[in-house]
Amino acid sequence: MDKMPASQATTTFTTIVGMTLTLVLVGLLAVVAILGYRWEEQLRQEVRIQVYFQRDLDETVLRSALAAVETDQAVEEARYLDPKVEAEKLEETIGEDFIDFLGYVPLPPAMDVKVRSEWGTSEKLPHLAKRLNDLDGVSEVVWQNHLLAKIETTISRLLYPLIGLSAVCFFIALALMNNTVRLTVFARRFLIRNMQLVGATPSFIRRPFIKQGVLLGITSGFLSLAIIMSGLTLLKSYSPDASISLTIEFIGIMGVGLTLVGGLLGILSTTLAVNRYLRLDLGRLH
Repeated sequence: MDKMPASQATTTFTTIVGMTLTLVLVGLLAVVAILGYRWEEQLRQEVRIQVYFQRDLDETVLRSALAAVETDQAVEEARYLDPKVEAEKLEETIGEDFIDFLGYVPLPPAMDVKVRSEWGTSEKLPHLAKRLNDLDGVSEVVWQNHLLAKIETTISRLLYPLIGLSAVCFFIALALMNNTVRLTVFARRFLIRNMQLVGATPSFIRRPFIKQGVLLGITSGFLSLAIIMSGLTLLKSYSPDASISLTIEFIGIMGVGLTLVGGLLGILSTTLAVNRYLRLDLGRLH
């Protein structure tokens, strides 16, 4: 088997390096998108509502209301606030025995409710509050409207600039990929001309180049996955609290995504580059 010429091997190596760096950029954009999504979920999970029940409520009615709150589809977690326990905590905080002075526990039964992230929006939360407020025995439902407004304002301020930056970086990645693949095709432009001269059809000429583009794209996808995973592993070692979880599912999604994007970009870039030389005049090949 003939060895690959040194110039072609150098060009292939340069192409793989360029495609790998491009896919690393695309992969980092995906990681940033995942982090942004998780960060938004965490912010929305900070939205809580307090459900206050009527005082001296029948035990059966209270238990039924508590169960209805806990099993609601929008509730992530619900914690019952017993009036006597909360009153004792309040006494310890203020240092005064106001229960004996008043003669009764002034705090009503209540629940602190943690809302699921998809329900922590200004559109859905009022519907949840109304649904809970309509339960038998519920006297009032309170939520932190100012916190919700602050969260949504923060998300809006960061979301659109990040989308714009991601779009710019993605187009830069496409340009880098296209220029890198064109180097490979440029080194073999005379082979394309010779194949045309012996009557080869454009699809026949494109076929081996596209196969090579797919192979280079997939190889670059695996290399970029290794680089990104190494970087994230290093980040986790320095910052264990980082919100990226290097699970098998996450690695699998990133691997499939990067190899698929690499293969598709290899096909697209190779096709465009070969078509350019298929239409080029003989005098412009030099």
